[in-house]
Amino acid sequence: MASEARNLTENNAAELARWCGGRLAREYDALDTSQSTLGINVPVVDGVERASVGDTIIRRNDGKFEIFKGMNQVLGD
Repeated sequence: MASEARNLTENNAAELARWCGGRLAREYDALDTSQSTLGINVPVVDGVERASVGDTIIRRNDGKFEIFKGMNQVLGD
């Protein structure tokens, strides 16, 4: 069960990194390295996972975090 879910955007990446105890990471476009977005290396149950713009970071009731890829459409952002 999720106690809180937040969608990752370019505008809230630093805030979400603080919220989940993660670290910001710059992600570069493989075809055009002049293009980049922010991601977050998020501590999860089994290590660290990368959340990218458009993903949802979920804090479970037990305080642990999970990442759901591309869930911003489902949550209404």
